Amino acid sequence: MLERPAEFWATIPSLVTSKVGPALKGRPEARELVIEYLRDLEVVARQECISREAVQVIASGRRLLGDKTSVGEGMGRSFQMAWARRA
Repeated sequence: MLERPAEFWATIPSLVTSKVGPALKGRPEARELVIEYLRDLEVVARQECISREAVQVIASGRRLLGDKTSVGEGMGRSFQMAWARRA
């Protein structure tokens, strides 16, 4: 598994804000895409990140968008694939 550097996790608050703000004003379909991304990101954060704040920010962003899903095993694949393409 490819782990993200600490600097990546430090950018989470601004990353979540940059995605949640526009999604709140956008179409429901766009909101769902952001929710899915944040679910995946939260799974990865729970596995890799030592910053509890990062996980809380991601979860808060999901809740603001209306997501009540419990994040658990089996999630996180699309974020992992997106990150692998970036590397």
